[in-house]
Amino acid sequence: MRKIAYNNRMIIREFTVSDHKAALNLWHTAEGVCNCEKCIYLDSRERIERFLLRNPGLSFVAEEGGAIIGTVLCGHDGRTGLIYRLTVSEKFRKKGLGKALVENAVEALKSEGLTIVKLFVLNDNHAGNAFWKKIGFKENDAAVTRSMVIKT
Repeated sequence: MRKIAYNNRMIIREFTVSDHKAALNLWHTAEGVCNCEKCIYLDSRERIERFLLRNPGLSFVAEEGGAIIGTVLCGHDGRTGLIYRLTVSEKFRKKGLGKALVENAVEALKSEGLTIVKLFVLNDNHAGNAFWKKIGFKENDAAVTRSMVIKT
C-alpha cells in the first residue's frame, strides 16, 4: 500500500474498503458534500468496494492519529479521470491537505496515462468552487450535466 508522509502528524495513504465507515461519517457530516438520497445509495459499502476494485490505487485518505480526516475518491474510464469526492474535516481545512489529496489522485491518474481530470461540485458549494478554482480547475460552461438513477 502506498503511504505518503504529509507532515509529522499526518499521512496520506491509499483508500481501502476498511475505511468505508469512517469515510462515510466524514462525508455525511462535512459541509458542501452531497448527501441526497442518490449519493447515500451510491456510498454503500458494496458500491465503494466495487469502485475501489475497478480503480485500484487512485483514491486516498488522510489520517491523523489513526483517524480519517480527509478523503479523495477518484477513478477513470480509460479516457478521462474523475474525482467523485474530496472531503476534508472542517478542523483541517485551509492547511493544504485537500490540495495534497488531489495531487496524489492526479499523479495516480497520470501514471495510468490519463491527461484530463474532471469533477463535479455543487453549484451552491461556494467554498468548494473557490478551492477548485484556486488549485487550477477551470469551470466548464460548454456542457450540461444530466443524470438518471437506474432503479434496481
